[in-house]
Amino acid sequence: MSKTTRKKYLEHFPGERQKEALKQALDIRKFEIDLYWKRASYFWTFIGATFAGYFLLQKDANVSFESAYVVTCLGFTFSVAWYFVNRGSKAWQRNWETQVDLLEDEIMGPLYKSGLNRYTFNFWDITAGFPFSPSGINQIMSLFVVVVWLFLMVRTLLGTDLCSTQSHIWTALFMSALTLAGVVLLATKGRTHESDKPIVIEHRMREYQDDP
Repeated sequence: MSKTTRKKYLEHFPGERQKEALKQALDIRKFEIDLYWKRASYFWTFIGATFAGYFLLQKDANVSFESAYVVTCLGFTFSVAWYFVNRGSKAWQRNWETQVDLLEDEIMGPLYKSGLNRYTFNFWDITAGFPFSPSGINQIMSLFVVVVWLFLMVRTLLGTDLCSTQSHIWTALFMSALTLAGVVLLATKGRTHESDKPIVIEHRMREYQDDP
């Protein structure tokens, strides 16, 4: 990965290419923002269902440790995945915002990189706007939900006599290991760093015999 300047970057888009590149960057930026909130809705559906399942189980006085702990592990893993997806979506959104910033000056002026009256808002004026970041707040919320599920996992473990049955011990060990492995895989294999590597193109084409 090499650093570059705006001048070198724009050399890839001479003439009319810059105008077309800006159009594509704006469209993809809007597409990424739309995907961001669709992904949030997708994860909220799963996490909300998991919360509902957990608290329904808590109403049952005879609920088994196995059921409760499996649900908390699922909720924790879904929440970690949501947090990582939020950060990934924000990174790609920022990628296209940066490209718009680099491309826009000669075509429509510094529109997207300009912020007007950004520091004139009063935080304590509850009837006025304030430059909060919706995506930033969403990331904090997802991290908050991760911590809540972690608390419920620990609470379920500490609230149970694990030594009372072999089933409790095996469930705790297996689900804890599975959850840890899942989170590690999400954090390592879920990254997009592989996209920076050169891609070898293999082209294969079927051949047909000509008519005699």
